[in-house]
Amino acid sequence: MARKAERWNCDVLVVGSGPGGATTSCLLAEAGRDVLVVEEGRHLSLDSAPSYSLDEMNQKYRNGGLTTTFGPTNVTYIEGRCVGGASEINAALYHRPLPETLEEWRRDYRISNFSPESLEAHFEASERELSVSRRPQGVGEASDRLRTGADALGWNSTEIERCWKYEKKDTSTWTDRRQSMSETLIPRMLAAGGRLEAQTKVQRIVFEKGKARYVFATQTGPDGEEIDIRIEFETLFVCCGAVHTPLLLRRSGLKRNVGDSLQLHPMVRIAVRFDESVSDPSVGVPVHQVEEFKPHLTLGCSHTSLAHVALWLAGDIDDKRALLERWDHMAVYYALCTSTARGKVRNLPVFNEPLVRYPLTSEDMKLLGEGLYRLGELAFASGAREIFNPVEGGPTLKRPSDLEPFRSGVPHGKVNVTSIHLFSSCPMGEDQSRCVVDSYGRHHAVSNLYINDASMLPACPGVNPQATIMAIVRRNTENFLRQL
Repeated sequence: MARKAERWNCDVLVVGSGPGGATTSCLLAEAGRDVLVVEEGRHLSLDSAPSYSLDEMNQKYRNGGLTTTFGPTNVTYIEGRCVGGASEINAALYHRPLPETLEEWRRDYRISNFSPESLEAHFEASERELSVSRRPQGVGEASDRLRTGADALGWNSTEIERCWKYEKKDTSTWTDRRQSMSETLIPRMLAAGGRLEAQTKVQRIVFEKGKARYVFATQTGPDGEEIDIRIEFETLFVCCGAVHTPLLLRRSGLKRNVGDSLQLHPMVRIAVRFDESVSDPSVGVPVHQVEEFKPHLTLGCSHTSLAHVALWLAGDIDDKRALLERWDHMAVYYALCTSTARGKVRNLPVFNEPLVRYPLTSEDMKLLGEGLYRLGELAFASGAREIFNPVEGGPTLKRPSDLEPFRSGVPHGKVNVTSIHLFSSCPMGEDQSRCVVDSYGRHHAVSNLYINDASMLPACPGVNPQATIMAIVRRNTENFLRQL
């Protein structure tokens, strides 16, 4: 029996519903445009699974969170695959980029009308829409320990704001809820008349006479039946993220500069044991970060639970069972680095999956070593009893002098490196020798094709990127509407 086939039409097609796609589609729908959003993943509520659980990873992460790059040291990276994208699963930390970072991008990539001042109104709009604020009922012991350690060392640290809504129920009780895209901009887009089709994967863009004319997509129905769909449009916004945006463009024949300059924030973690209980999952992700070494290095504390402690207890450790029985006496700290490497995104023939190469440089490995050294200093200054060495075969660390080997860097292939921030695979700017899109996200060769997601950031922002992405996307979308 032949597969069912359909033909859809819209004025604007938005591929992807993460922070880039949700912002784009919401602004366009509220401006009266006929908008259709297609999303490869499922449309799920925030409450469909507990945060940071195995169920959530299976439901909302691509490949269960186990996708990896290839290089001398592999990097395991996380991508959201659901309506709302990464905003449904990340820590919801909101951090504006450093002004000097924006100025460097403007200068080096020749981005027009691009400055902190020109983006100010867009940052402010996102902050209102996402209820960006600090936690009113205390930050938890693990976060307090990080702040205490930073103070003891004389390092600058701060409580990072979050995309989170807090409401007081009575004199002592608060309710709180993550302000992800499925909670905020997607409902607004639908209320304004936009349409959303989940479990719909765009396979290829078709071009005619220098313009994108339609896409071929496949939708998976509730019973698993697949429907072939042709979607016709006037304008196309691709917002699939730093890996899948270049993947779609290359699969469709657009290859110049596409997927040639991927960057990410590599991250290393340590498990730290204290004499006292420091971790309570109900508090959420610890919100303090050490800013002393930004933008090259950020230190913070991850969500800590029994499963996460078990994951990050590396090496040969005597009696892990006893440690895990008192897992709440442990915290997981991270060092996030600004990488100097440039990776490539390519299509794997037949499998329709990406091949991501990311050769961490010697400078990256040295910076990761510095990150571990600084993390160790921070942990011991916070009152840590011992640190479990993340380097394969390394001994447990019991005193600051044990940290010295990290100062020369970490060896390739001997430490678990992860990333939750990927970008820069289709950079924006007027320098056509390396940029895929212009200063406002329009493709240099295809006049009705736009990119509006993390892939257009020119380089590592050095901070959690969601604020930067959403501000630039708002700027680009408003510019598109002014040109009509």
